[in-house]
Amino acid sequence: MEFVVLPDHPVADEVFSRLPAEYRKNTLHHHSGRPWLVGRWPADAAICAQSGPSRLVLLGSARTTEQELSAHLAKVRDLRDLDRAAQRIAGCFHLVASVGGVVRAQGSLSTARQIFHTSIASVTVAANRISALAELRRLTLAEEQVAMSLLAYAPPWPLNERSVWREVDSVSFAHYLRLNPDGTAEATRWWTPPEPDLPIAAAAGGFREALFTAVAARSGMSSVIGADLSGGMDSTSLCFVAAEQDLRLVTIRRQSMDPANPEDAIAGRAMAALPDAEHIVLDQGTASLFYDSPDRDDLDVDGPPPFIATMSHMVDVARIMASHGVSRHMQGHGSDELAATGATYVNAIAQRDLIGSLRSIRAIRAMRRWSIGTTLRAVRPFPDYSVWLHRCADELDARPNFESQVGWEPTPRLPPWITREGAELVRETMRTAAKTHPQPLSPIPAHHEMLRSVVLNGAITRCASAVGARFDVSFEAPFLDDRVVEAALAVRLSDRYVTGRTKPVLVAALRGTVPGFVFDRTTKGHFTLDTYVGRKRNLAKMREMCEESRLVALGLIDRGRFRQVLSAIMPDAANINPLESTLACEAWLRCLPPGIDQRLG
Repeated sequence: MEFVVLPDHPVADEVFSRLPAEYRKNTLHHHSGRPWLVGRWPADAAICAQSGPSRLVLLGSARTTEQELSAHLAKVRDLRDLDRAAQRIAGCFHLVASVGGVVRAQGSLSTARQIFHTSIASVTVAANRISALAELRRLTLAEEQVAMSLLAYAPPWPLNERSVWREVDSVSFAHYLRLNPDGTAEATRWWTPPEPDLPIAAAAGGFREALFTAVAARSGMSSVIGADLSGGMDSTSLCFVAAEQDLRLVTIRRQSMDPANPEDAIAGRAMAALPDAEHIVLDQGTASLFYDSPDRDDLDVDGPPPFIATMSHMVDVARIMASHGVSRHMQGHGSDELAATGATYVNAIAQRDLIGSLRSIRAIRAMRRWSIGTTLRAVRPFPDYSVWLHRCADELDARPNFESQVGWEPTPRLPPWITREGAELVRETMRTAAKTHPQPLSPIPAHHEMLRSVVLNGAITRCASAVGARFDVSFEAPFLDDRVVEAALAVRLSDRYVTGRTKPVLVAALRGTVPGFVFDRTTKGHFTLDTYVGRKRNLAKMREMCEESRLVALGLIDRGRFRQVLSAIMPDAANINPLESTLACEAWLRCLPPGIDQRLG
């Protein structure tokens, strides 16, 4: 799905005429008759409403009807009146409206649905994909953002939402874009996090309802839905929620190479407990290896993908789901982050009630094996966000120390193969951002970290959907939906952690729907062995990328040091995340249209 949003301005006709024919399969108009919303999307991915001169479209997965939308639109007098619709409708969608010639365009909080914008013929034009805007104007790479994409753990807020193209901006978190009839534009905030004041007993019902309606928003669009069934609590829970709805369920899971992975056994029991679903298992003979295609050449121009190791697997899932009639495939992204109980959580409960939270702090310290020094850093007040961001810039090249990473976010780290010039570019970009005194996503550190992770997972989902688009499959993450995120944030902080229990909010909400063997487990699986085996078997491709590196040509990484890391007999675990980032960025640069990688700003 790709679309362009045009202002109610005379230039809109000119911009419309410049779009390729395939981008004009669907064309909706302002009340004035000028083109407004132009693009290509499946018929079941759009819900349209009209009332007098006003128009409203939801693109994606939404739990509403045209009649309900029209009734709401009839009460709208200006763009702010649409806040209520944006805050009440379940699902994950773009909201695009034209009210009195003024346009509102927004995505989801997670950015799984995102809005980008640029200036064309002196007016602001928006789109859900940068590739659509690239059809209308010349774009130049922003080297500093390319360098930022090499950081382990992703760039810190707000640098993680910046485009790698100088001419393109993204709409900031919790804001919508207003396109005025004179061609100007401005961003307006429409959402703020709720106060965490609901005890878990009261919050569980709201979280359950939000999750059920999130799944219903996908299943309501089709009689069949796909879902991961990894054996983990998150994706497995979604399968059981989907099974309670009137539709055909197709599940898929990747069998781990590690015979000791406990999630395979849980997944097997879950499959038996879902006899009416169709189950697909990818074993070692049918599953793509991790890093199977780091040298792929079909990534879109939006920006470096947030993952590359599992790209071939995502293609496999989309292809298989399409062959089974699935157009929407659910994944469990976001649940871990909504249940996070790390350093930011400890800080939040300590600031609210240090004495009352000592028992939980001691339990978390024991579970995470923190030193007394780390625990003290976690409970004392964090510095202002801008101060923390500037401090991170000064410590970018420090050796990763997972015990001491206490702050608003995981401390960003430079890969050891970055050049001195590349490192300085990242450092100055962060320092410049810190000088603007950016505000955190929430004044509560735990909420900031949860929301930052929601945004990162949204980017993963958006990238996966771009991969799935060639098979007409959309990847969906119900845990990232606005209403689900709100319900999770509303839980009282002291109730978010229970000693000896994993994800108490999820368990309280879905106990009875999801079997006890899923929730009562005490182990967690991982794909470490798959990662190392995939790396080993695909080293030749990685080394070829190193020898022909675009990042080396841009002066951002040192070929010799990168070659040395790839040639190491025993790979350093600390390099897994930065290696993923570097290979993803390298692969993306190789996929740019001919000549575009020379158009540096």
